[in-house]
Parts: sequence; C-alpha cells; structure tokens
Amino acid sequence: MTKNSKALFVAGLILLTALLLPCALLRERGIFTYHDQLDGEVIAYMLQAKHLGDGAVLPEFMGGASRTALIPPAVGYVLLFRLVRPYTALLLMQLVGSLAGYVGMYLLVRRLAAHDTAAFVAGMLYGMLPFLPVYGLSQFGLPLLGWCVLQVQDGTDGRRRRIAYLYSVVYALFSSLVLVGFAVLAALGVYMMGVLLRERHAGKRKAWPVFFLWLLVLGTYCLTNRALFLQLSSSGGDAISHKAEYVLAAEPVGSAFLEGFLHGGQHSADWHGGICLLILVVLLDAGVRRLRGKGSWEPAHGVIVRCVLWNAGFAWIGALWNSAGVVSLRGQLGAVGAFQMERFLWLAPCLWYLAFGCCAAIIWRQKALWGRLQLVAAVVIAAGTGLFLLKNSDVKANVQKLRNPNYGVMSYSDYYAIGVLDQVEAYLAETTGKEQAAYRVVSLGIDPAAALYHGFYCLDGYSNNYALSYKHAFRRVIAPALEQSDYLRAYFDNWGNRCYIFGTECPGYYTIEKNGFYFQHLEMNTEALRALGGDYLFSAAYIANSEELGLVAVREEPFETQESYYRIYVYAVPKE
Repeated sequence: MTKNSKALFVAGLILLTALLLPCALLRERGIFTYHDQLDGEVIAYMLQAKHLGDGAVLPEFMGGASRTALIPPAVGYVLLFRLVRPYTALLLMQLVGSLAGYVGMYLLVRRLAAHDTAAFVAGMLYGMLPFLPVYGLSQFGLPLLGWCVLQVQDGTDGRRRRIAYLYSVVYALFSSLVLVGFAVLAALGVYMMGVLLRERHAGKRKAWPVFFLWLLVLGTYCLTNRALFLQLSSSGGDAISHKAEYVLAAEPVGSAFLEGFLHGGQHSADWHGGICLLILVVLLDAGVRRLRGKGSWEPAHGVIVRCVLWNAGFAWIGALWNSAGVVSLRGQLGAVGAFQMERFLWLAPCLWYLAFGCCAAIIWRQKALWGRLQLVAAVVIAAGTGLFLLKNSDVKANVQKLRNPNYGVMSYSDYYAIGVLDQVEAYLAETTGKEQAAYRVVSLGIDPAAALYHGFYCLDGYSNNYALSYKHAFRRVIAPALEQSDYLRAYFDNWGNRCYIFGTECPGYYTIEKNGFYFQHLEMNTEALRALGGDYLFSAAYIANSEELGLVAVREEPFETQESYYRIYVYAVPKE
C-alpha cells in the first residue's frame, strides 16, 4: 500500500462510521428496520444472553419454549447483549458489519483487480448495503471470507494464513448456518473441487489449505448449532416443529429466476441494476477489442464472468427449489421441506459488487476516449447506487429524525413502548405484589416483542421453529377471529410464525398507533387463553366488548406518555 492508498482506505473507515453518528446521537429514539429484526432477532439475542447456560428453555417466551425456538442468527453476539444495552449492541453490530464489509471488499477487489481506487469505491458501496445488523457477518463478512480463501490457496506467509484461518472461525461464530452458512459451505465445496481438478496434474496442493478452512467453518457451525441438530434428530413431542404444517407455494421457474438474478432474494436486495449494465458494456468492449486485435483479456474479466455465472447458478437454485414439482416433493418432507434453499442468493451481493470493482479497475486503466466515456458511466453508476443505498437504508430516516424529532417513522423506543410498558410493570407490581415471573401476558396491537423486551413472561411471540403442539393450543385462543377471516386463517394455519392475538377489525396490524381507533367487537376465546395460563391482555386500543369476553379492565385510564406511540389498556383474565 502506498501512502495515498492507505489514506484512502482509512477515509473509507471514517466515512462509514460517520454514517452511524445520527443513530448514535439519537440513542433509543433512533430508527432501525423492525421487520425480522426488532420483532424477533433482537429478542432472541436478549433472551439467550439472559439465560446463557441456564438450561434448555426460555421461560419468558411462548410459555417456556425451547431455546431452539429463538436461535440468534450470529451466536457470537450473544455475549455482547450480555455486556451492553440492546440498543448499543445493535448499533455496534451495524458498525462492525459495515466496516467488515468495506474492508473485505476492498481487499478482495485489490487482490483480484489490482486497483486501490476501484477497491475503495466497491468497498464503500458494499459497506453501505442495508443488510440487517442482527444477521451479523452473514452477508457483510462474505468478501473478507473470500479474501481469506485466496490467501490460504496462494500459500502466503504463515502470519497471513493464521489470520485467514482465524477469521474463518470468527465468520462462522458471527453468522447464521441456517440463513447463509449452508450456502457458504456448498459454494466453498464446489470451488475447492474446481481447484483440485484444475491442479491435479500440476503437482500442486492448493486445494488442501482451502479444505482445512472449509473444515474450520463446518466444525464451528456444528458446535454452535448442536441444539438444533439434536432437535432435528429427535421425533415426537415438542421436537415436532410447527414448520411441519407449512403450506408451500410454487412459483414459475422463469419469473423466479429473473427475480432472483435481477433483484436478489429476501434481505439480499442490493440494487445492482446499474452494475449489470456496466458489466455488459465492459464485456462487450473486451469482446470487440479482442476481435479487432486491439486489446487483451485481463484476469479481472474472468472474475467478472465467473461472478455472473455464480449468481445465475444461485438464482436457478432458488427458482428450481420453489418450482411446482419440487414444492410438491417438499410438502411431503414435513419441517425439512420448509428449508429455504433460495438463501443461496444471500451470496449474490458480494459477487455483484466484486464484479463492479473489477469493472471499475478495467475501465480506469483505459486511456482511449471510449475508456474515458466508460469511466464517466462508472462514476455515475457508483454515485447513483450510493445515493440509492442511502435512501433505502436507515441512515436517511435517522438524519431526518435528528433534524425533526416529530419525523413520522417508528423509532426503536416507539416499537418497544419504552416508558409505557415500564409504567405497566410498575403498576402491576404495586397493585398485585407479584413479580413478572408470576403471571403471563399476551399483546394485541402491540408486537409481543415489546413485552418481552421489558421482561414480561409472554404466551405469544414470533418464531420460525416452535412446537407444533403449542401452535395448536394457541390456535384455540384466536379461533373465533380465524373463523371470521380467510386471510387470518390462511396466514396462521399455513405459516404460523407469528403466534399473535389477531383482530379482524385490523388484520395484519401488529402496531396500532394511539388515535381514535377502538375494538368494537374483538373475537377471542378467553377460556382457551385462561387454560393456556394467560393472566393479562395488553391492548393498544380500547376493547368495547371486554365484559362480553370476560375481560376486566385493570384501570379505566390507559398507560401512555406524551411522546409515546402507544396507548396501552391492560385487561385481566379472571381465574374461575
């Protein structure tokens, strides 16, 4: 590294850190994406940290569910939630993820395309991708893992090789086997076999160091997911996951392939349309130059082609996995059939931005006018992509919130009803003399994650792997609502990850802001709730037919603060 390149590299670290300053300054008034993050994964980290080494169950969750009902995506971060407040932990996860993504992509592009500026731009864009921080290094850490593979394959000095092996363990500790690890292992296996086949006649042994790295990743995943493996190997009772009742929907192969290839999968969207155009221009230009005998095929061109082919392969895997024939077969496999093979697309953003870095490096080295025009196009695409990433990340929302405290996006504090559920906890302790462990609650119009965040023992929750028997027991509580709504019935019976109290007057709304809305006729089986052990219902809206349901208002006035998103009514479920 030259002095200028070092300065550029450090500048990237500083800029990415600065993007998180608004969120840090706002503290718990900051904004984080709540879907699949605040509603579930943060709670998983909190409860696993709270009960670290305590046993096989989480007593606060779903009446005492197995620990496998809330497996954090990156188990290495559980200790962080034990040491610092959840908001601080989430902010640190975002910072570590963004910086790891930047450093990894910088090193990978520099290694494969030999250009510092291109590496800087590709690294910055990758570090800005709006991946959810709760997934740890699952996506952000992929470029650095790729760089480590190349390091051990090239037979670098012992220090770098040790660092590469160490990071492979770190990656597995701070990423998810179920969400992306299986795809990483599969892709590494295919890559390793390719290296072995290419070099079997050359007398080289570059594949064996890669194999050792692969074993380190596999072994770490096996150690950190042993409880899940034990559940899968068991049969009967609570070992049967509610996933066994998933109703899978098939998709047309062609459209599913195009969607995956052009737009990515769930939580892996990376807005690479401009990158695809740049790749097309660079490859066509290289082809024309070779035909005219005026240019050569650089190694970076080969990297670009391989990135595109790998991503096409990932898109085909996802499309075929969700095709009619395969879905029909998966439907007969129970919980195993619910496995999401389309998660291979989580690897795609890393390859798209690696391809972009290689394109930028190739263009930068061209001196002709056509090369200068391509450089202008690359700059425009990079700037446009960067602005689009910022617009679609939490950075924009936090800047707006910092400028205007009344900015109308739900904050971290709003989502978890901080300041409101604290009042509820204090009131119940004062009036009943009971600790939270002595009673059970459910929530309506408030995500159950809020009550769990405040230490309440809940019968409801969001989980992708809880006991099928509990799903059936909870269904009896919400059966009256399900009978009145085809949407809610299909939503719960065919999927069921959200074990929530539903109301047909506001289907699909788990966060009801305080306003004039109230439940005129809530459908619920109070007897079933009582049988399940329910003591209190926290509702974000007044329930007009509470007496008819057999619910008793704890007090007439709701709990709220002047700034709170929620107005919470507390109803008791009297014992017979």
